[in-house]
Amino acid sequence: MRVRASDISARTIGDETIVLSLSTSKYFTITGVGTRLFELLAEERSVEDLVGAITSEYEIDADTARRDIEAFLGRLRDAELLH
Repeated sequence: MRVRASDISARTIGDETIVLSLSTSKYFTITGVGTRLFELLAEERSVEDLVGAITSEYEIDADTARRDIEAFLGRLRDAELLH
C-alpha cells in the first residue's frame, strides 16, 4: 500500500503533516509518528515493512507498533488516502 499521491497535497512542518485530499476537499492533520508513517508510505510498503521501520527508529515493541500502525492505516483508508 502507499499514499495516493495523484490527488493529495501534503506539507510537513516539524513533526506535523497537513494533508488536503483534492478529490474530497477535506483536510487532515497528522502528527508525531504518524508523520513518519506518512513519509514511509510515499513508496509501496507492507505492514511488516512499516513495523520494522518504526521499531528500529522508535522505542516501541513490535506488537504495539503493529496495532498502532494498523489503526493509523485504517484511518487513512477511511479517508481514502491509500492505494
